[in-house]
Amino acid sequence: MEICELNKEDEKAWDEYVLTHPSSTFYHQLRWKNVVTRSYGHKPYYLLAKEDGKIRGLLPLFLMKNLLFGRKIVSVPFAPYGGAIGDNKAIEDFLIEHAINITKESDADYLELRVNIPKYTNLVINNKYMTLILKLDKEPEIVWNRFNNKVRNAVRKSIKTKMEINNGHVNDFYNLYSQNLRDLGTPPHDKNFFNLVHSEFENDAQIIIVRNNGKPIAGAILLYFKDTVISGWAASDRKYLNLNPNNFLYWNVIKAACEKGYKFFDFGRSLSDSGTYNFKKAWGAEENQLQYYYYLNKINDIPDTSQANLRRQSFAKVWKILPLSITNSICGKLRGRFP
Repeated sequence: MEICELNKEDEKAWDEYVLTHPSSTFYHQLRWKNVVTRSYGHKPYYLLAKEDGKIRGLLPLFLMKNLLFGRKIVSVPFAPYGGAIGDNKAIEDFLIEHAINITKESDADYLELRVNIPKYTNLVINNKYMTLILKLDKEPEIVWNRFNNKVRNAVRKSIKTKMEINNGHVNDFYNLYSQNLRDLGTPPHDKNFFNLVHSEFENDAQIIIVRNNGKPIAGAILLYFKDTVISGWAASDRKYLNLNPNNFLYWNVIKAACEKGYKFFDFGRSLSDSGTYNFKKAWGAEENQLQYYYYLNKINDIPDTSQANLRRQSFAKVWKILPLSITNSICGKLRGRFP
């Protein structure tokens, strides 16, 4: 068994392995590597475990470094999932050992592995995050009956409005997304990031926009992988929340996913018991505890990069009052530093 870095000749085999492995995720695909490197320039270490020329496992990693936030190795940035996948646990552990060596050699503060199932017993763990997964059915009415009464009533009300839902463009979504995150005090990705997502995953990413009298008031970027539809990013205009545009959006997306034969809808990552967590839970989605594992190389405690961090809360107070023209012009330089 040998561990080597990905070369051009193995790229096709990498993605074939990802598509056939039961624990792989959307973000293990090489197209995600292209998005991250082309948008923010982080250095990739895409590791392969090979035996007799055949891929037996893989692990995508990125080195993120800057003067203010230090150096870290992450699998993978800007995504809820990552980590090693292999034919067996021994191969995955072998890949992790190599990742730890890279962390030491690159003088990084820590290694972070974002995993959606329990795996590594010898690493420090952060389990604050959840993802919520809704099981779908070819009959949308069966899924409808799993929603709580509040969700069903909001959907019914939204259907009676003049809202429409259809495909949109990056600009439609970004205008909603950047204002939404400015109001929350969080730097957004820049527009180029989403242009890259849309171009790299042309057939596996979809921009959905809800309009009221032609005006975009809510939207989402959906990602398609195997039997699952993923809500990658979502945003809405707070001025129109009385119309329940988010309920209108999600119901239409869920119904379409059922009719197309998808088996699961992934609402995305949330902090446990947060407002977004409670919103998603009300749709009958089941909790999936995320396991974020760390090897601490030059620090003593797990870094807290969540919105509950006091420094981030202080930063958010300032960010909220800045004009959109300013936040949109500098967001790429900031967002790319946070994994």
